[in-house]
Amino acid sequence: MEVEIGKFTLESLTTGMYSEPESCYREYIQNAVDSLDAALAEGIMRPEEFRIEIIVDGARQEISIRDNGTGVKKNLARKTLLDIGNSTKLHTTNRGFRGIGRLGGLSYCKKLSFCTTALGENEKTLTTFDCEKLKALLVPGQSTEHNLKSVIEAVTDVRIMQEQASAHYFIVKMEGVDDVSSLMDLDTVKDYISQVAPIPFKTRFYWAREIKAKLLENGIPAAEYPVFIGESFESLSQVFKPYRNTFEANPRAGILKDEVLGLSFFRINGSGRQLVAYGWYADTHFSGTLVDERISGIRVRQGNILIGNQRTLAPYYKEPRFNGWAVGEVYVASPNLIPNARRDDFEKNATFSDFTIGLRDTIGTEITEKIRAASKLRNNPMQKTLKKVERGVAQVETVLATGFHSSAEKEQIATGLAATRRDLYTIPKGAPAEMIEQKTALLDQLTMLADKVDESTNFRVKKDIPSNFSKAEKKVVQAMMEVLSRNFERMTVESLYNEFLEELKPGGKSKT
Repeated sequence: MEVEIGKFTLESLTTGMYSEPESCYREYIQNAVDSLDAALAEGIMRPEEFRIEIIVDGARQEISIRDNGTGVKKNLARKTLLDIGNSTKLHTTNRGFRGIGRLGGLSYCKKLSFCTTALGENEKTLTTFDCEKLKALLVPGQSTEHNLKSVIEAVTDVRIMQEQASAHYFIVKMEGVDDVSSLMDLDTVKDYISQVAPIPFKTRFYWAREIKAKLLENGIPAAEYPVFIGESFESLSQVFKPYRNTFEANPRAGILKDEVLGLSFFRINGSGRQLVAYGWYADTHFSGTLVDERISGIRVRQGNILIGNQRTLAPYYKEPRFNGWAVGEVYVASPNLIPNARRDDFEKNATFSDFTIGLRDTIGTEITEKIRAASKLRNNPMQKTLKKVERGVAQVETVLATGFHSSAEKEQIATGLAATRRDLYTIPKGAPAEMIEQKTALLDQLTMLADKVDESTNFRVKKDIPSNFSKAEKKVVQAMMEVLSRNFERMTVESLYNEFLEELKPGGKSKT
C-alpha cells in the first residue's frame, strides 16, 4: 500500500508549528549560524569575517536575512530547499536539524524566496514559494486532488542565474509581509533578536568576561555571531544581548533600582556525573519582579540560541513567580538534551529528567532562598548595614588585586572606607552579640584595608598600556582614566577601559 502525505501537513509545519510570528527570525538566524560554522570548518572564512544582516523594509513590506556562510551548491539547492523534514544536519553539530525551519516565513508573506550560491560556482539558485497560491490550495474542501508533494511543486519556482565565482551567501527574502504580524515592527524585532540570537553581550556589561571565561572552563564555547539589523543597508546596527549592570525591579512598594552585585555559577550533572548544563545567575538585591522583560528570568540556551522564553523555567522554582526576579542563563552541554520541534522545550528523555531535577536543586532552591533572605535583610536595618559593609570590603579587595584605574579612584576608595566605618558605628552597643562580633571583625578589616590602599602603587595603566607607547602617550591615557574615574562609577570605567584596551594592538594604534 502506497502511503500518501496530505497537503495539510504543510500547514501544521508552518502556522501550527510556532506560537509567535517572530520565531521565523530565530529559524533563519539559526540556519545562517550553521552555514557560518560550516564556512569556518571548510576554511572559507575566519570568525571576524562572519556577518548576518537583517533588513526590515517597512516601505516595501519586505524582510531580507543574509549571511555570508557557505551557501548551498547548485546541484544540491533544489533538493535542500524543497525537501521537507529531510535535513542531513545532525543535532550534535547543528542548531537546526529537522529540515522545517526555513518554512517559518510561509504563513506571513505573499512570496518567500531563497537565493544562494557557493564559493567557486559562477551561478546562483533562486527558489521562490508563491505563498498566496499556497494558501488557496490549503483551503479546506478545495483542491482535494493535491497532496503534499504536488502542492510544493505547484507553488515553487527554481531558477539558475549568473553570479561571481568568488561569492558565497544565503539570502532569505519575504515580500508582501502581513501587516497583522509584528514582523515589520523594527523595535519589536530588535528586542526579540537580542534575547534569542547567539550574539555578544554588550561591551559595557561588566560581568560578560567572567561569564565567558567560566563557560570555556567548563567546555562550553558559546560562540557569538555578529547580527546587524536596520531598515536598509545604510542603517544597519549591531544587536547585542540586553543584559546590563543596573536595572529596575517592581516590588509592592514601587519601582526600585537594583544592580548586579556578583555572579553565582552552577552545574547540572546527569546520573553518570556527566555535565548536562552549566549556568549563571546574578546576585542582586532581589527587590522584586524585573521591569524589563528582556532580561527577566533564567533563560535556556542551546548552541547559544534561546530555547523557550523567559517563563520556561518558572515551574522549577518553589514559587514560580520568583523566576521573574532573577537574571541569568543556562547553557546546554549534553548532546542528549535535544530541543523539540517548536524549540520551546526539550524532548522528554532520561537526560531531560536529570536536567529538570538539577534545575530544582540549583536555581529553583538557591534563588528562592536568596530572595527570602533578601526580604528578611530589608526588614533588619542592622543586618542590612553589615551586609553592605561586607560587599564594600570585598570590592576593595578586588580593586587592590587588579589595580586602581587612577589616583582619583584610589582617593575615592580611601574616602569610601572612612564612610563605611561610620556606617558601622550606627550599630549600637546593645545589638545582638553575633552582630557586635561581626561589627568588630569588619572594623579590623577596614583598618587593614585603609593601610593597604594608602601604600599601594598598583595602577592598571602602568601594567596594561603597551611598552612602546611614548611617555606623552601614556600621560594622555592616564589623564583619560583620571577624568573617567571622577565622572563615572567603577563598573562603567572598567567596561570603558576594557573596551579601550581591545581597540589597541601592539603598534599602539586602533584596530580600525
